[in-house]
Amino acid sequence: MAITMPWGGTYQVLMQVGFIVREFTLNTSTLDGSDVLDGTLEGVDVTEFVQELTINRGRTDNLQDFNAGTCTVVLNNNDRRFDPSNLSSPYIDPDTNLSGVVPRRKIEVKYGSTSLFTGRITDIDIEYSPQPQTLSTVTVESADDFVRAASTTISAHTPVAELSGARISAILDRAEVNYPATRNISAGTANLGAYPITANRNTLDYLQDVARTEQGYLYISGNGNLTFTDRVTTSFAAPAATFADDGTGIKYSVLGIQYGDEFLYNQINCVNATEVISSASDATSQTTFGTSVLTVNDLLFASDTAAANLATFLLDLYKDPEYRFDKIRIDFAGANISTTDQATVVGLDLGSNIRVKRTFSTGSPLAVQQDVTIQRIEHAISPIAHSIKLAMSPARIVYQFTLDSSTRGTLDADNALA
Repeated sequence: MAITMPWGGTYQVLMQVGFIVREFTLNTSTLDGSDVLDGTLEGVDVTEFVQELTINRGRTDNLQDFNAGTCTVVLNNNDRRFDPSNLSSPYIDPDTNLSGVVPRRKIEVKYGSTSLFTGRITDIDIEYSPQPQTLSTVTVESADDFVRAASTTISAHTPVAELSGARISAILDRAEVNYPATRNISAGTANLGAYPITANRNTLDYLQDVARTEQGYLYISGNGNLTFTDRVTTSFAAPAATFADDGTGIKYSVLGIQYGDEFLYNQINCVNATEVISSASDATSQTTFGTSVLTVNDLLFASDTAAANLATFLLDLYKDPEYRFDKIRIDFAGANISTTDQATVVGLDLGSNIRVKRTFSTGSPLAVQQDVTIQRIEHAISPIAHSIKLAMSPARIVYQFTLDSSTRGTLDADNALA
């Protein structure tokens, strides 16, 4: 059953470690009843056995592709219930004597009604202590459905020219890919060309080429949906939460600040599928800091002009060093953060824009505030605390043009027509 922790949050870990139920059986089941042809593999609530849990989702920074999210759960196995060799386990099918504790079964971690992670078990490791023999733990490793996309390939064909979102949907719908309908795909803004796809092209690699062309977000959400968001949608999204150290926002424990040449690029090369290289450079930055080159490969723009426009866009973002709020840690422990604020934090996902404020006791200014976009989310949950780390990049928020507004009534870099 779900467990409420000392800080007020309610958690639940569901694993499909049982056996098939509600399977339609001739001469037993009722037509139009609750039984289904293939049966149902229901999630078993194993929350009471969880000793610790970690979740890692996202990418290291906004110049990388998103990776598969992972989850590690350590379970108390003193009664051997999670040992597949234990025929007395409650997860043994009495008809077959086969264990339900096997890889590729679904796992879901929830805070209240919010899914923090949804994926499939990839590995089950069991440890027994020599003395006393009753002590045992099981470590369950799992990954989200990016693994499913990465395990399929695309047959040779030539797609039609279309927007990025339509291309992603078309690839997922192909018979050889057969990705489920658990997805949330935006239309996209980048026009993609009708370039041939060679046989046995890895599905995930190709989808990441589409996302890179769009400069959008492609990831598996906490509830298991394959999600694609174009860069315009993210730009028009106002901050979903404010974090502050002075009581004006959700309390955070640690803020990391980055200022260096990690994201300093003053020559951008964008390589389109036509093999044309479109470049943009800034002479002033090169004279000041030396030449630093960023090359973006495998773009799928219908026109080389669009690739050149992307090079100009990226040059504007990276030609100068930037003082970046790049990491933040929020700790749920005791009563330091209200359950309302906890719900706001766990409701954030990859690509969410947030506002972060840092105050100082000396110097000028006495406060610095930045809008940032979440690139990575890490959870570490134990009986004494829930720690959440967010990796971030500068947000490029554009607000919708509003007539007669003193702040939104001017068309410029900060305001735009929707």
